[in-house]
Amino acid sequence: MGNLIQKLKTSLRRFSRNEDGLASAEMIMMLPFYMFCILGTFTFWDAYDVVNRSQKAAYSVSDLVTRKQDTVTEAYVEGMFNTMQYMMGPTLPVRTRITSVFYSQTRNRYEVLWSRSSVPTVPPLTTDTIPSIQSHLPQMYDGDALIVVEANVDFVPIFGAEIIAMTRVDAGTMRHVIVTRPRFLPKICMQGVACG
Repeated sequence: MGNLIQKLKTSLRRFSRNEDGLASAEMIMMLPFYMFCILGTFTFWDAYDVVNRSQKAAYSVSDLVTRKQDTVTEAYVEGMFNTMQYMMGPTLPVRTRITSVFYSQTRNRYEVLWSRSSVPTVPPLTTDTIPSIQSHLPQMYDGDALIVVEANVDFVPIFGAEIIAMTRVDAGTMRHVIVTRPRFLPKICMQGVACG
């Protein structure tokens, strides 16, 4: 009996000192943390990439419209919508609205010269509905004009809802409102539309 206890103690001592398979056990314990870090990094990178690209695309479209040296046409505005979508790629649906605005001091309000939207779900702005974006508009003098480009980009993270919950990157719409003064003309008018 004493010999059996002695052998058991020796075996337990040898087992406690044995480090075979320790690296595998540590890897199994750390793997979820590594995966969380890797997937979280990709998710955040994707979100910042979409924000960056959509903002640059909206600024580019705004810059193109404000550099016009004559009136714009419906075809030109449609081309700007296509340009915006092309810059974002086919996997990121973009809803764009371009509006020409001026300020009337006598009526003490912003007024819409023309407004066009790329999709029916985002209706064109009117003088009555422009207060919805008024917080984005600067103070202006009488007769000053602006071009307002609104870009709404639908964003879905590259990984599923479980990763979103862990990294706090939500699916949703990224919205940019870009306000730019016309470069060469007092205001950008549209062909066939009265230009107040």
